[in-house]
Amino acid sequence: MNSIPRRTIVKLSLGSLLLSLLIASTGCDLLPQRSEGEKLWRSLCAECHGIDGSGNRPRYMGKVYADLLDDTWRTGGDRIAVESVIREGVFGEMPAFDQLTREEMRVLLGYLDELRSAAR
Repeated sequence: MNSIPRRTIVKLSLGSLLLSLLIASTGCDLLPQRSEGEKLWRSLCAECHGIDGSGNRPRYMGKVYADLLDDTWRTGGDRIAVESVIREGVFGEMPAFDQLTREEMRVLLGYLDELRSAAR
């Protein structure tokens, strides 16, 4: 039975490790670079509003306020109203995120603006 020599396996393993380190150290564009706003969006909002903000999630389909890309806003779509909803939540529908710092809120709202602009 033919088997791969141990020496070849070691060389391939080291080569793979070196390639991985090279990619990681150069900041290669092969790996996604996410903004702080996108990171917050993905961790706090995407589960209900979707990665793209469309609200196209099984649990929220048909709920017009889950879609943040259109102009249908329960409280108006200005930044102050949206920040208020994020900080206070919506009883029975959305948790409050009052722990966000001003900077986190700024980048999160900026990312929401990016999603809305991309959808137009």
